[in-house]
Amino acid sequence: MRNVITIARKELSIYFTTVIGYACFGSFAFIMGLLFVTTVNKYQQYTQYYLSQSQPQLLEQLNFNEGIISPMLSTGLWMFLFYVPFLTMRLFAEEKSSRTFELLLSAPITSFEMVLGKFFGVGFVVLVLSLIPLAFPLILHLYGTTSGGGSPVEWLPVVSGTLTMLAVGLCFSSFGLFISSLTESQIVAALLTFAVLLLAFLLPLIAGRVEGDWQQVVEYLTPMSHITRGLQGRVFLSDLVYFFSTTLTALFFTLRVVESHRWR
Repeated sequence: MRNVITIARKELSIYFTTVIGYACFGSFAFIMGLLFVTTVNKYQQYTQYYLSQSQPQLLEQLNFNEGIISPMLSTGLWMFLFYVPFLTMRLFAEEKSSRTFELLLSAPITSFEMVLGKFFGVGFVVLVLSLIPLAFPLILHLYGTTSGGGSPVEWLPVVSGTLTMLAVGLCFSSFGLFISSLTESQIVAALLTFAVLLLAFLLPLIAGRVEGDWQQVVEYLTPMSHITRGLQGRVFLSDLVYFFSTTLTALFFTLRVVESHRWR
């Protein structure tokens, strides 16, 4: 475990001693802030419109979670499509291009420790990215008001949405790690990872064109069907199993690729 921590700290030092980590955190927080301001303005417009039209029944249906937080978290998940390839492209590809990968293989560490350490390193960055949106529900909780006098934010969907973001980010990172282990070019690794993740988001379109059992298989494979429930505050065991199993599968194939280099 000590070797895993050492490799993870090495990866984190690269993220935080270069512009990579700060660029990701700063730009992600900035974009999420813009989304928050935009959704708050739309919420206020709907509120004023319903008041002017004397439609209190529609006004009662408005809530911060569905009108502000869920759209913001949903867009944040789409942003992982661009951030994860940027974060994972260098994990193994840079080692190979700089010829330090052979040194890692000759070091007194196992392939499992190497893969797990790199995954933990990028996983911590994904964890920080997933926690950034929590600042905005907290702002609504502190400064928002309701007719009942309680908190305007339902925290269960917020927590489940944050966990969903983390699960999706870790799952995507495992695939990015696997693709990075296949090539020496960081650009190729980033483009391939983006293509694979984009295909995963487009699977619902494919599911609509097939019928029978294949449609159910494709719908289960797409992350969108598991993401939607999490953003709504409903966490199912099947969704957790999906993200856990896909992450382990990608890590397993990464381990096999690294192991294959030891026998060359």
